[in-house]
Amino acid sequence: MKTVSAIKLINTNDPIYNKLKVGKRGNRVPAATSVGKLAQSISKCNLMEYRPILVQKENKRKGDYIIIDGQTRFMACKKLNKPVYAQFIEGEEEISEGIVSILNTNQRNWTLTDFGNYWKEQSDQRESYSSYMTYFNSSSVSHGILLSICRGLTSRGRDLEFFKNGELEWTDAVQKNVDEMLHKFNRLKNAAFNPALTPSTLRKQTFQSAILTALHLKGFNYNKFLENLYDAEHSFNKLGKTTAFQEEIFRIERL
Repeated sequence: MKTVSAIKLINTNDPIYNKLKVGKRGNRVPAATSVGKLAQSISKCNLMEYRPILVQKENKRKGDYIIIDGQTRFMACKKLNKPVYAQFIEGEEEISEGIVSILNTNQRNWTLTDFGNYWKEQSDQRESYSSYMTYFNSSSVSHGILLSICRGLTSRGRDLEFFKNGELEWTDAVQKNVDEMLHKFNRLKNAAFNPALTPSTLRKQTFQSAILTALHLKGFNYNKFLENLYDAEHSFNKLGKTTAFQEEIFRIERL
């Protein structure tokens, strides 16, 4: 039975560093574009300690080390001349190509919640990210919507790299805007009875995005929309696209 070593730091001047090999045992050599993008992310937020590469020694004669998992991470670190964290598979029996494929298929990437929980533990970002995660965990809006509210955007933003890189800013003005907007979102929970809005509808990012856009439109009367929604027949629970939700929102507001 194979065992895996504890996580070890391999500095750039360590002889092992230059013996780490990519493109072996079913692994493709990572594309330069992928390496470049990851290098940019690592230069802003280096989380390699939490995502060590997995390595096995090729053979005793050559002394090379095959990267079983984490080729792109290693090449990005090498591009930046940064050390890597690694775990070594003990034993001479080679890891098969099938196992490599399974590893690459089933590895779990960090979610925005993971990044939020990580940054709230860092001293320089603790206050901003702790406040953000408290609001996120107590609300029903998605990260994309809440971060758009934080930034004052009129629709769901798609560029969330700033959040992953620890660049979230949480000011008194941001908190005031978040409080006001989340209050309006919370009023939707009991706003409709013909039929009631389902929990799945309320959680849909496309529905939330349509509401966010409407709230920023000059002339849109949110209170009138809620009053009309109380008795009006609606099809929100049957819709999926943002544009369809927007059309239904404006139809009900005009009743």
